[in-house]
Amino acid sequence: EEELDRFANLMLPLNNSGKLGCLLIQLPPRYKFDSNHLEEFLSLLPHGFKYAIEFRHKSWLRDETWRILSKYNVAYTIVDEPLLPPEVHVTADFAYIRWHGRGQRPWYDYHYTEKELADWLPKVKEVEGSVKTTYGYFNNHFHGYAVENGLSILKMLDKLTPAQEEALKRARTNLRQAKEKPVGLGEFTRGGEDRAKLVDLLGTIMGETRLARSFTIPDEDVKIKEANLKTIDAKIRDYTLKMDMASKTIVHDCGDWERAIETRQLCKHIGKVLLTIPEQVALTWVSAIHENLDAWKFQQPRK
Repeated sequence: EEELDRFANLMLPLNNSGKLGCLLIQLPPRYKFDSNHLEEFLSLLPHGFKYAIEFRHKSWLRDETWRILSKYNVAYTIVDEPLLPPEVHVTADFAYIRWHGRGQRPWYDYHYTEKELADWLPKVKEVEGSVKTTYGYFNNHFHGYAVENGLSILKMLDKLTPAQEEALKRARTNLRQAKEKPVGLGEFTRGGEDRAKLVDLLGTIMGETRLARSFTIPDEDVKIKEANLKTIDAKIRDYTLKMDMASKTIVHDCGDWERAIETRQLCKHIGKVLLTIPEQVALTWVSAIHENLDAWKFQQPRK
């Protein structure tokens, strides 16, 4: 509760100036329905903010969930993604829609077509008729797709300002010019099925920001001492990494790793090592971590 209050205080300037729409609470993919946990958490949220919650496990899609969210005026995040159905549930006096993309490697490296956006118009209009405000967020940020798609759906809804109209023209021009030149993380998903799957899984267990940072680490900063299906022993700059498959242990010593231990995410250095070793070996490790994340022990070296 203390940490929530501290975070809310940091957000107050944005909220008070009218620059904050709502705060998104995104749950882990493996976190299953628990009505008591949900209600206890929502009851602790600081007042004065709008909250939307994004579930990533199908077990949450039930009437009891909608009842609890409505009780606390927390919006269910309506999603467009491969894992959950695009169901519309209004549980607050505002709505939040999040378009993740429909790609496979990864989801968010995806450009919605005009038809796909048009198919969403009835749902958007249905939601708008039930709430005071509707927020829409495109998470398909590769190549600037989110900008073009976001402005395009505003145009379809006849809500585009003259300045946004000009921005849409520039976005479409830039996309046309960039088609022959892959940029961003999308470039690194090319190279075969294993590579694409590896990047996709890493994005899930690292987070997009950390994964992007992994690609910025020069190859010469990584020294692989051993990398097989049992053990990984490596050095990244001045940091060490030891991974053991049998004990499901990862031992690392960078500053970000200390924070990542709490959130159960891999850091950029571990990501870089896994992107450097042979893809089949890396894919075995990443798949094992992804499939049973809670069983893995994230540790720092003993001092």
